Amino acid sequence: MIKAIVYKSNAGHTKRYAQMLSDKLEIPSYSVKEAKRKLKKDDGIIYLGWLFAGKIKGLKKALKRYKINCCGAVGAYPSTKEYVKNLRKANKITLPLFYMQGGIDYTKINFVYKKVLTTVGEQIAREGNENKKDLVEMFVNGKDYVEEKNINEMLEYIQKNLKIEI
Repeated sequence: MIKAIVYKSNAGHTKRYAQMLSDKLEIPSYSVKEAKRKLKKDDGIIYLGWLFAGKIKGLKKALKRYKINCCGAVGAYPSTKEYVKNLRKANKITLPLFYMQGGIDYTKINFVYKKVLTTVGEQIAREGNENKKDLVEMFVNGKDYVEEKNINEMLEYIQKNLKIEI
């Protein structure tokens, strides 16, 4: 039984996806911090976390505290089956995993993350691959890819396979 969506967001992209799912499923969404006060240990949840270096932030702690029925990862890169496969492996999870492209907002991240991301952008730019022009632009200037259509696959899975507790 799903009681809520719990999320960990850095620049706000994950929070926005959590709110979209919350609105569609008519269940609350809570930040990790809020969830500690509002939910009980072992409550059923849907977890969403932002990505850094291939790791879903907050997932390890959430797995210890809640019964996660499916997980969403939000990151800068475009979605591919191979990328999701690599995320599953890097995070050592077997539960249903969905990826949603969020973006980069340099006005909302700290200096360390900003430096890492701009360095990645510079490396991609040096490759000179014309197919990655949009990716380079995102890493240089930031970009927002949050769209409701990006939750469709996860939403469909939840509606078909999980029971929501209102």
